Amino acid sequence: MSKIHIALVGGQPAPVYNGIAYINPDKVVLIYSDQTIENARAISEAIKIPYEKRKCDPVDFAQIEIKMGELIEQYKNDEVSVNISSGTKNWAYYFAQYPNATIFFVDQNNVVWDFTHKAKSEVKFDPLAQFKLYGTMPSGLTRFKDFTEADKQVLNSIIELQNFGGNTFMQLVSKMKNRPDLTSYNTNSGSYIKWDKQDKKMIIQIVKSNGKILKELKSPHVRHFVLNAGWFEYKVAEILSRWRYTSEIWLNTKFNYESGAPKNEIDIIVNAGMKFLFVEVKTQIEDNTDIDKFSRAVENFSGYGSKKLFVTQMAMSEKAIEKCKDNGVIPFSMDHNNLNMNTENALFLLLDSSLSTIEA
Repeated sequence: MSKIHIALVGGQPAPVYNGIAYINPDKVVLIYSDQTIENARAISEAIKIPYEKRKCDPVDFAQIEIKMGELIEQYKNDEVSVNISSGTKNWAYYFAQYPNATIFFVDQNNVVWDFTHKAKSEVKFDPLAQFKLYGTMPSGLTRFKDFTEADKQVLNSIIELQNFGGNTFMQLVSKMKNRPDLTSYNTNSGSYIKWDKQDKKMIIQIVKSNGKILKELKSPHVRHFVLNAGWFEYKVAEILSRWRYTSEIWLNTKFNYESGAPKNEIDIIVNAGMKFLFVEVKTQIEDNTDIDKFSRAVENFSGYGSKKLFVTQMAMSEKAIEKCKDNGVIPFSMDHNNLNMNTENALFLLLDSSLSTIEA
């Protein structure tokens, strides 16, 4: 007697793959339609178990009954399980009645609901398999653990510069960012920014009527920190590294088209144990369509089960907050009252309450 697993392949391949990982069968039968043939291919390439694929009309009652009857006859002497997580309602209705089979469902939190035995359990989240299933393996990333103590010191110095003269700091940074040929820029007041290419360090002085501040910034990521707001991404990642569900953090994760051309970049991705948390980080939102683009990118790269967080340094507008909610994105601003809690506790409370919710 063999363990035969029948999986209905719909628009989301992750619960199908996770069901196979949970059962660990001797053979997998993938039921697919014209609309889900690519997902069936992705699943078959991701598993290391013998499989076969059977095409079935997604709605035709008669054909579904015939296909199921063929399976019942072929595997009548085997131990059969059926995953009804994906696919059409018509498939789920008929295959849920498969005689003497274990019928189960895998939700977005990787919880397996065994209807036959009225039991539930968890299947381990596989982050690399998740990307592979959606055809979006990262082409480059920076692991949070690869940042150094020098990077942390640069972050603290940038925060000091921001607190002392934020507008001047932004003016200096903007000038150098928009002019890659510049190695220095001075204001009339005596403030300046200088890139020491030989020593790989950024020197910034801000002068105000009440004094001045001078910082020499040197670390492996200093240029990205200063010119591309990388310091704020790192600050958010540093906070998220202390969240109890964080297993691993990636920054500046790049995804390419099949041709190799850049497709998109996600600021922060957190492996939260049961799913991904994708994070977009901006000092402020200047165009609300950025929220739409971020939401679509997450769904394309990892499906509907992943969580989406948009963090800003400055307070979000009401329209931006509404746009986030429309896209299933969690909005969070560092410059907000946050129920009179410190920033870290307020963010963790928000994430804790959102992590296990299921997207419809």
